[in-house]
Amino acid sequence: MSIDRPSETDARPATVATTDPAHARLATLAAQLRGQHLSTSLRRNGLTVRNIEAPGCCEDNPVLSDTITCRPFDRDGGHLWFFTSSGDPIIEADRIADAVVRIKDSLTPKQQADR
Repeated sequence: MSIDRPSETDARPATVATTDPAHARLATLAAQLRGQHLSTSLRRNGLTVRNIEAPGCCEDNPVLSDTITCRPFDRDGGHLWFFTSSGDPIIEADRIADAVVRIKDSLTPKQQADR
């Protein structure tokens, strides 16, 4: 065995291969959201996104968070879309940058205007 060439058992893939397009879109979205300082956790039921710097509503939700899913949207001919945990459509799943902006905005505390 050569020292300068790892054996097959030593090599680790740079990415996890997936054949599910929806899961692949969520993985791409997760990477982009991490770049915006949001915490992400990709699971089978969706992508949980947390803003660890923003207080949540209660003890069960100590920080602002949402679970994003990706699935076909019937009203758009079955194209993949991102959805919030409440089932609201966010944007088409091929528009990752726009999805990041919308998700980050939804997880940013809003200041109430002084009256």
